[in-house]
Amino acid sequence: MNSTYDNSDSYSFYSALSHSPLRATGNTPDLTIYRPQGVPEYGVFRYKAPSEGLLQIGGVHSAETDWSDDFDIAWTKMGNKGPLVLFLHGVPTNRSQWEEVQGQVSRFCETISIDMLGMGESSKPRLYGRKNNPTLNATWHWINDVDYIEKLMQQEYPGRQFIFIADDWGSGIASHYAALHNGRLNALMQMDPIAFDGYPVNEIQAIGRASEIPNTPDGDAQFATLFAAFDQTLVQILKSMVYDPSKYNQYNLRYLTFPYVDVDYERNGMGDGVTDVAKSTTMRLKLHNWRVLSDRAAILGPSLLLPYHPQSNPNGVQYQNITVPTLIMWGEYDNMMPAAQTQRFAHVLGTDDVQITYIPRAGHFPATDNPVCVTDTILNFIRRVMGRSALADIYIGNHGIWKGDERQMIRELRVLHGIVD
Repeated sequence: MNSTYDNSDSYSFYSALSHSPLRATGNTPDLTIYRPQGVPEYGVFRYKAPSEGLLQIGGVHSAETDWSDDFDIAWTKMGNKGPLVLFLHGVPTNRSQWEEVQGQVSRFCETISIDMLGMGESSKPRLYGRKNNPTLNATWHWINDVDYIEKLMQQEYPGRQFIFIADDWGSGIASHYAALHNGRLNALMQMDPIAFDGYPVNEIQAIGRASEIPNTPDGDAQFATLFAAFDQTLVQILKSMVYDPSKYNQYNLRYLTFPYVDVDYERNGMGDGVTDVAKSTTMRLKLHNWRVLSDRAAILGPSLLLPYHPQSNPNGVQYQNITVPTLIMWGEYDNMMPAAQTQRFAHVLGTDDVQITYIPRAGHFPATDNPVCVTDTILNFIRRVMGRSALADIYIGNHGIWKGDERQMIRELRVLHGIVD
């Protein structure tokens, strides 16, 4: 009786998967069998915004500001082959939140991560869109971020489709982007997304209320008094967003807190290391940046991410326009927004291809808690929706039981699937 496996190709696959172990099973995975991680490249996209905002000039602690509509969107690129992937972070973080996952994904994909306007190393326009009407704050709606993302991607990667991966606040932007520019995407991935009526949350809502403090010198003094210990509050907010609080310490938290408070290496670099040495009373809060975050947090609400309705919710998301394959990842132990919200996406998107994956041993920031599982989930989803040959290299996992023949196995699989470096 003939078997479907009786051909030379099948014997080749048999050979690739049947080597004798070269070392004991269960050893730590050797990720050097893959292409190297991409070397980080840093830059900015100069964005001509539709509205003006006040930017600090003359240094982060300067009182001097000027109105501008020329803003910088900071980015990090890694990888040079494979599908194009855009990473967007949550709040109150920046693109460094994705650094470990982006590095691993860059072995297989071309990647870029960005700081959204008002956060990280991107420009921080205070009173954005309120120059002529100080009471109007709608410029900070998530949908307005779609403009600079589309212009950035068209400038850096003209005409190329990409995979949009977003977390938390960034996912609010990604939902609006996908609804407006579905044709630009190969796939959409959301991680613990702000969606539907799941926003605001108390941790960020409290920051938003501070926007009601007048934008006057007296108001700034009041704001400074109220936020005098907010660096501690920020750290506690961040630690509540992970399943394992020990993931954050005074060293790696610097990358997330630097836009809002001086950090030691930054402060020491401003003086001679003796008279201006960093200490508690010299590492000041950057109140301009806090006020920007406060302005943005104040305006965002559930109606902006609930489904669109021409009369009842004209600023909502037209989820039915999102027809690309979609992955919804959620930290199993997210204590900020319950993982049960995932099921809603399966019923409102314009695609039936909605994969729901819960990330084990993870809270609201799974990419921090469990980057190995997040990376594995992303790469397997890309392989499923775009095909095995789309990735820049054969992917055989980053955890589990490795018996030691993987270097030989991947070499043969590359030949079989026609993947060359």
